[in-house]
Amino acid sequence: MKGLLHDRNFLLIQAATLISATGSFMLLLAVSAELLRRSGSGLGAASVFAFQWILPVLAVSAVRRIADQPGLRRVLVLAELAGGALSLAIGLLLTADLLPLVLGCFLLRGFGEAVTRTGRVVLLRRLFDGPRLAAAASSFNIAFYTGATLGGVAGGLVVGRLSLTEICALDAASFVVAALCWRALPDARAAADAAGRRGGALREALRMMAGNPALLRQAGYVVLSTGVFQGFHNAARTLLPMRGLGLDDRAVMHLQVASGLAIILGAVLVPLLGGLSRRRWLTPCACALACLLLVAASRAPGLGLLIAAYLAFLVAFELAFTAAQAGLIQAATTSQMATMQAAANAGGTALVILVTLATGGLADLMPMAAVGPVIGVAGLTLIAGLELVARRARAMLSQAMLSTTPPSTRRAAPVVADDSGEAR
Repeated sequence: MKGLLHDRNFLLIQAATLISATGSFMLLLAVSAELLRRSGSGLGAASVFAFQWILPVLAVSAVRRIADQPGLRRVLVLAELAGGALSLAIGLLLTADLLPLVLGCFLLRGFGEAVTRTGRVVLLRRLFDGPRLAAAASSFNIAFYTGATLGGVAGGLVVGRLSLTEICALDAASFVVAALCWRALPDARAAADAAGRRGGALREALRMMAGNPALLRQAGYVVLSTGVFQGFHNAARTLLPMRGLGLDDRAVMHLQVASGLAIILGAVLVPLLGGLSRRRWLTPCACALACLLLVAASRAPGLGLLIAAYLAFLVAFELAFTAAQAGLIQAATTSQMATMQAAANAGGTALVILVTLATGGLADLMPMAAVGPVIGVAGLTLIAGLELVARRARAMLSQAMLSTTPPSTRRAAPVVADDSGEAR
């Protein structure tokens, strides 16, 4: 990790991610709080987050093809500039009270964000290898989480002082600066087999995972941790302070700042743990702990216990996600990276949409103290299911390898490596 701090390419990736994330979270939280204040509906506030993820799920193959282009740097620059233009449009449309068109802009903006999210992982995989890849994969998302925290800080400073149109303009400016950072990176080219690939990304990802149980398991935990925990967080970070505590939209920004610090801590723990972060048990245990803390936060009797449990939940959530994402980057080859990242993003965002809307909708029907256990039990069930599927996939692959080995050369059952790097 220390050597990466002197690597120009790594620092530019971090800067681009940090700057655009800061503007994005400032805008998302400001718009979500505004819609909650206008409509009084938790589902309406959650729709801002949900709408931006619809196209990445429906157009996953298009995201994969765009992010797998030979000239990836140019793709990232254009995606950031398009995001800035859409931010300006959102500000103007909100002023005119044209909510359906605002949601349409978030729909398009989400597609561009999916291209950027996938593209930056692919670019990282192209620019780094060996031990430097392991260090970069474990730490590059810290910039995104720091940006989320700074977005809360910025939101707390500008909400009530600037109009939503001006906030949208600041967000647009952040996209332009991020585009300049991507432009300063080398134009890392795709391998010939990756650049020429066509077909459905989900189908191709399933084929890849069928022959690699470790890849299946890591991608599964990326989807699970993103969908369940981020989905709940998207709705809860607005609903808990404004509806549960009766505070104003500044409280949303303050909670985002505190949450961001917990998220950064969870992400930083992975590179600090070193070899322990690659142990097979870490990710499922962190996910299970996050489920339990999610329930505890939703049922906390007082403000102090609520904040403590919620921030502990976020630390466990980001520890699980960062470990799973780093494992996926290392388990996939360079030619597989765009397909696997696009598919994992699509699966995770589909689950995010479901859990975000479910959390917001259920909060309109019952107290958050009842919503939390529903989401927590669903998460624990998914963890158990994923472990069962991964175990069966490993057994089936071992059996297939055994059946294709000639009897004369079959001395022992073939060994299949798991995602911890150990042979089992």
